[in-house]
Amino acid sequence: MLYDPRIENNTSESIVIDILSKKPRLTTGELYDFYIAKAKKKITIQGFYKLIRQMLERRILVKEGAHLSLDSFWIDNLLKLSETVKRNYLANKIGLANVILEEGESKIFSFENISAMDNFWCHSLNAVINFYNEEEHKDKNGYSRNFYSLFQIARTASENVLANTYQLAGAHWYMASGSNSFLNKLVSKLIEVENYHQFIYDFEEFKKKKIMAEKGADRKKSPQSLSGDCAGTIEEKTAKGLSAEKNYWVTAIGDFIFEAKIPKYIFEIIEKIYDETNSLAEYNATQINNLFFEPGKAELTISRNKKRADAIREEVKNLYKLYEIYCNVKSKEL
Repeated sequence: MLYDPRIENNTSESIVIDILSKKPRLTTGELYDFYIAKAKKKITIQGFYKLIRQMLERRILVKEGAHLSLDSFWIDNLLKLSETVKRNYLANKIGLANVILEEGESKIFSFENISAMDNFWCHSLNAVINFYNEEEHKDKNGYSRNFYSLFQIARTASENVLANTYQLAGAHWYMASGSNSFLNKLVSKLIEVENYHQFIYDFEEFKKKKIMAEKGADRKKSPQSLSGDCAGTIEEKTAKGLSAEKNYWVTAIGDFIFEAKIPKYIFEIIEKIYDETNSLAEYNATQINNLFFEPGKAELTISRNKKRADAIREEVKNLYKLYEIYCNVKSKEL
């Protein structure tokens, strides 16, 4: 019933409610014009009048002369429901026991496709952001690293909502992405939230440092090039025990860590799409999004580990500092 900007196929009723929540006292004709401008699916004027009659009968709407508004009793019930849901889910550790873990805990979740995993992942990220609205932490920003910023490309609307959630919580979201592809560069134009910071890092150099770290080699004074457009050297600390695979996404918020992998055969298709897409004319968001519904085991690991979360944070911060220095970018409150 409620409008959700993360999805495309909102119900006609939810679109009407969303419009009237922002623009009270509209005539049916005015409301219809706003509906047509907003809705993905079209409706005839006759069908729209029928929808309004049904919403009046169910007392979702109230009519004063020619003007429509949301019924005040319906609003009261919605507010009561909102408080109940918040109390039982967002403010209740029992309702989020699988997400709000204790220090040292870790849980692995398997899903039948990427879409199901991403839905739960977004739900869990939002739960942790809400958790830190009440709990203190020295750094409440989100820090992510990947090779492809795939989810921002495939589910742009949902990712914009998530980025806005960070911003409303007074937090920034730093996204380090390792591919220098056209689609990775496109993300900064698709996610239009001020506190979202997308940047490219040198994945091959990063991987080399990981191998050196694992062998106990000296991890300082390694050359680093970024984006293929700027180059230089800097002393850099590299966190141990964090994956340098391409099929791997990691995000740290506070002491919580989210790590995801998608089915190998789908990742290989994704690689091909990224390699072959070099312009907006070749960009097909639907093709990528459809892969999210293909069958295959997608895995999300949620853990709470202060030491490891700190390491991920430092890792992304170091990559961002390199990006700032060699690409002459103004600091974004790291």
